[in-house]
Amino acid sequence: MGYPGRGGELQLLKRRANRHEQAPTVERATENADVTDLQAVPETVTVDDKVRGYIVDLSRETRTDPRVEVGVSPRGVQRLFEAARAHAALSGREYVAPDDVKRVAHPVLDHRLVLATEASVNGVEKGAVVADVLDRVEVPAMATN
Repeated sequence: MGYPGRGGELQLLKRRANRHEQAPTVERATENADVTDLQAVPETVTVDDKVRGYIVDLSRETRTDPRVEVGVSPRGVQRLFEAARAHAALSGREYVAPDDVKRVAHPVLDHRLVLATEASVNGVEKGAVVADVLDRVEVPAMATN
């Protein structure tokens, strides 16, 4: 994206000096009550114990990978759970499927890994580690109705 021009940087300083100037402005997209209602939707999405185990197993597997110095933390496990529920809700389902977990795994987990020095030096990508973990951990079978 690059740096702004001199005039742009002067404008930044002008806005910083005058905190009463509200620039840029945005218009309300929805009402506060609507946001609260939308936030509650993923809480209604159920997660089968097998899928919960899958989420935990994926995260734990990152901790045993020799390319990883620090794997996914318990907080990361929670974020993967929440993101999978949100993905299911956005997909119009009231339950989480293993595919929901897979679809959100990279954006939720990749940045949470700290690679071992040797892996970093050798150009290992965090996404490759997560992809390998997704391949190694057994996907739970889901009952069909």
